[in-house]
Amino acid sequence: MNSGFKVGLIIGVSLIISAVIFGSYFYQAQSPGQTISVVGAASQDFEADTVKWTLNVEEDVVGDNLQEGYDKLKAVRERIFGLLAAKGIDRESITMKPAQVYKEYDYNANARIFRGYHFQQTIYVITDQVDTVEQMAFDPVELLDGGTINSHLEYFYTEIDDLKKELVGAATLNAKERAEKMLEQTDAKLGKMISVRSGVFQITEPNSTRVEAGGIHDTSTRKEQIRVTAHVTFTLK
Repeated sequence: MNSGFKVGLIIGVSLIISAVIFGSYFYQAQSPGQTISVVGAASQDFEADTVKWTLNVEEDVVGDNLQEGYDKLKAVRERIFGLLAAKGIDRESITMKPAQVYKEYDYNANARIFRGYHFQQTIYVITDQVDTVEQMAFDPVELLDGGTINSHLEYFYTEIDDLKKELVGAATLNAKERAEKMLEQTDAKLGKMISVRSGVFQITEPNSTRVEAGGIHDTSTRKEQIRVTAHVTFTLK
């Protein structure tokens, strides 16, 4: 066997071995590893520390007398401001919209007859004195002195952003615990976390079953519950 043939044979064998090794490495590198995806959940009850009280004041005047209507609204506003001040709620906690005025008519078979004006104005009270506002809103006798006042309450929690962060962390930890529980009866072990995605927040009254795809932030009750999910994927080893 001449030397040229030997050299060619050695090179050929070397190329084959290299191709096998590289092919095996390439296959292993390209093959997806096994993973497990789990949804974790967390919830917590909390109580609002801020209330928004919306008062809609309405007054009527007969005849073409706009000034009388504005004077009536002013009298109602001053009475409300005075009652709030007596309860320790200062003027800085109060905002309001400009008054709206509508003409009112009586109708008969032949004509539309001008009767007078209807006045509406919205007042907002935003304060951390939740107990005080609830007492006034639930027993509004002091507010009512002629005219009409309709009101409703909305509740907020000033630390809601921090609470959301805590809940996302708790939901992620819950996902890990669920994954470990699922693998207890297998030979696989939980590896590293490779992806995590938070779901939307559902803020409702306690023990509610309401869920919406875009999330919920119900402000109608003082005591509330916040819930969130975490979608997590782990490798297996």
